[in-house]
Amino acid sequence: MVVGIVAEYNPFHNGHKLQIEYAKSVLKADQIIVAMSGSFTQRGEIACFDKYTRAKAALLCGADIILEIPTIFATSSAREFASAGVQLLASTGVVDTLLFSGECDNRELFISESKKLLELEQSGDFNNEVNSLMSQGISYATARAKALKTFLDEELISSPNNILGLEYCRYINEYSLSMDVAVMKRQGNKYEDLSLSGDLSSASSIRQHYKLHKEYEAIPLEAKNLYENSTFIFSEDISEMLHYKLITTDSFDEYLDCNSDLSDRIKNKLNDYTDFTSFCQLLKSKNMEYSRISRALCHILLGITDSDFKAVKDNGYCTYIRMLGFSKNGSTILSKIKEKGAAPLLTAPDNSIINKYDILSSDILRAIVTSKTGTSSPTEYTRKFELVNI
Repeated sequence: MVVGIVAEYNPFHNGHKLQIEYAKSVLKADQIIVAMSGSFTQRGEIACFDKYTRAKAALLCGADIILEIPTIFATSSAREFASAGVQLLASTGVVDTLLFSGECDNRELFISESKKLLELEQSGDFNNEVNSLMSQGISYATARAKALKTFLDEELISSPNNILGLEYCRYINEYSLSMDVAVMKRQGNKYEDLSLSGDLSSASSIRQHYKLHKEYEAIPLEAKNLYENSTFIFSEDISEMLHYKLITTDSFDEYLDCNSDLSDRIKNKLNDYTDFTSFCQLLKSKNMEYSRISRALCHILLGITDSDFKAVKDNGYCTYIRMLGFSKNGSTILSKIKEKGAAPLLTAPDNSIINKYDILSSDILRAIVTSKTGTSSPTEYTRKFELVNI
C-alpha cells in the first residue's frame, strides 16, 4: 500500500511524525508520498525553511517521497490547495490511500458530507446561500463558514483541519478518483494557537516560540538537528521586497485574491506600510480576513494574476510531478511512477514544463537566506539532488 499525505511541514514537528508512524503501523503503508508546499504556504506567508530542508526533515522522520505542490496552488484558498494536493498525489498513479488528520476522525462522516457538499454546489443551493450572506457585508470566508453550518454536520466544520479534510474528500468524489481515505485523530493544540502545549504543539506555536526564544520545541530530534544548521525565515523577511513591489505597481486588482476594494485599500494605506505582518493587520476589515489579505500580498509579490491562475487550473492543476527528495525505500517505486504517472516526473526544473512561480518563489527565499547569512546558496538549476539514504 502507498499512502499519500498533503502537508506544509512549516516546520515538520512531532505531530507530523506521529501521522507518518500511524500510516506505517495502522495502515501498514509500504511507502509514504507527501505533496508539500514549496517556498510559500497556503496562508500566503514565506515558509520558515527552504523546501529542500523541510523535505529532508520529513524523509529523515519516515516519509519516502516528497513532491512539491505548485506555488500557484500552494498559496491559494483551502479548496484549491486541497484539490491540487490530492490531484498531485493521484497523478503519481501509485497512491492507494489519502491520509489526513482532523479534530474529527469519523471517516464515513467526511465521505458522506463531502458528497452532500458536492451535490449542493452542483445544484447552486450552496453558492446562492454564500452570495446571500455576502450581500450582508461579510467576507467570503465568513459567509462560506456560515453556509457550511447551514447545510453540513457542525462537527466537520469546527476547524480548518476538518475543512481541509472535507475538501480532500470532495475532490476525490468529484473526479471519482480510485483513492481510499483514512482519517487520524489530531492531537495537541489548535493550529492557530501561539502557545506551546507540550510535545504535540502546532506549527504556529513552534514558529512563535522560536521567534521569541530562538529554541526549537516539539520537534523530532532528526529534524531539530537539521534545523539547527539551517536558516530560519520569518514572515516579515519579505517586507522590503513586498514594499518595493507595492510602491512600483499602479494597480493591484489583476492579482489573485486581490479585488478592486482591496486594491484601493492597499493604495490608501501604502504610506503607513512598515512590514508585511503589520500591513496585513492594517488592511484587515469586516469583509476581508487576514489570510485572504496575506495571500493577496503574496500573489502581488510573486506576480500571480487571476488569469494566470485560471489558465493553470484549466490545464489540470499539476501538469508535472516535481520531486524534492526521496528515501532508499521511496526509490523502489520511482519506476512505477514513471510508468503509471499522469505527468512527467522531474528531479530538476524544466523550463518547458515547470511553472515560473516555483522558480521565482525559491529565488526569493534564497535571496533572503543570502541576506541573513552573507553566503550564497545553490539555485534551482545548480542544486544537486540528494538521496536521503535511510
